[in-house]
Amino acid sequence: MNPVLHRFLEHVLFWAAVLAFYTVYFGSRQDDYGQSLFFVALLLPITMGTTYAVVYWLVPRYLLTGRLGRFVLYLGYSLLLSVHLELSLLVGLYITVADYQALFVEPNLVDLMDVLIGMYIVVFGALSLHTLRRWQRTRSDRESLLQENEQMQEELARAEDGNASVIVRVDRRNVNILLSDILFVESQRDYLLIHTTDGKLMTKMTLSTFEQEVEGRGFVRIHRSYLIRARAVSSFTASEVDIGDQTLPIGRSHRESAASALAEQ
Repeated sequence: MNPVLHRFLEHVLFWAAVLAFYTVYFGSRQDDYGQSLFFVALLLPITMGTTYAVVYWLVPRYLLTGRLGRFVLYLGYSLLLSVHLELSLLVGLYITVADYQALFVEPNLVDLMDVLIGMYIVVFGALSLHTLRRWQRTRSDRESLLQENEQMQEELARAEDGNASVIVRVDRRNVNILLSDILFVESQRDYLLIHTTDGKLMTKMTLSTFEQEVEGRGFVRIHRSYLIRARAVSSFTASEVDIGDQTLPIGRSHRESAASALAEQ
């Protein structure tokens, strides 16, 4: 359904409910719902004008901008003006339309307190509905922004991981290796054999030292002799991982931490 038409129908249904409420509210006192409907239909435009003024002018201009004092002041003025207009309409009708004088003779049917209560019920009811809808919409927008932010952070993290590199000493030369090219690192006593997508590189370094250099970059220690890049894993079990055509064991002391880290990828 068209959003504009949907909003229009919501407003129509709301004011139809208000008309029905007022008709029953006043009509039940005299058991004359026809007179009550006529009476309520005359006052309803004033109530509608007050409600829209509060919800769509006072709230966004003063309440939502933090000017609470002015909002309360102008809200009071608006309600007093509305009551004044309603009473003026009643007096004018009493004077000019003799056929409907009986409608105003009974003090229980039209009372200043009734008018005030009716105005407050409708205006604050509409204000509550509007505030609830706005809160729901704000919460939904906030959740969407949080999701977008998380996705953006993940994309940035992937981009950083994709461009991040480590420098190792190979054959007396400093070699810059992209972390995204590393499959796994194998410890061979005081040396490391770095398995990459392009081949193997040997460097003199301990596995613990290398692990510290790539900490937080998606590498997982699965064995005292193996450090793997988690995203390079094609499959794994509780005791081993598959990377390309290689199957590597998972040490007993590393099984719990390795399983947890691999499951998050």
